[in-house]
Amino acid sequence: MTNELNKQAVLKIRMDAVTLQLLERARSYVDLDKSKFIRQSIREKAESVISEHEKTRFSTGDWQMFFAMLDNPPEPTERMKKAALTYQRIIDTE
Repeated sequence: MTNELNKQAVLKIRMDAVTLQLLERARSYVDLDKSKFIRQSIREKAESVISEHEKTRFSTGDWQMFFAMLDNPPEPTERMKKAALTYQRIIDTE
C-alpha cells in the first residue's frame, strides 16, 4: 500500500530549455527514463544537503578540550557515580 501511495504523488515542475537539455543529456549517459533520473537526482541532492546540515562540527578549541579531557579526565561527580550504580544494577538483574 505504501508503494501505491508513493507512486500517486505527483510533482509538476517548470524547466528552462537549457536545464531540460542538460537533463536529457545526463540521463542518456546513465540510461534512465526522465522520471527515474529526476527522482534519483533529487534523492542524492537531498541526502547530501541533509548530511551536510546534520554533521557535528568541532572547532580547534573543541578538539583541544576533548583531547585534554581524555588525557586528564575530571573526577566523576556524585550524579555520575549514582548513574553508574543504577546502570550496574540494571545490568546485573538481566
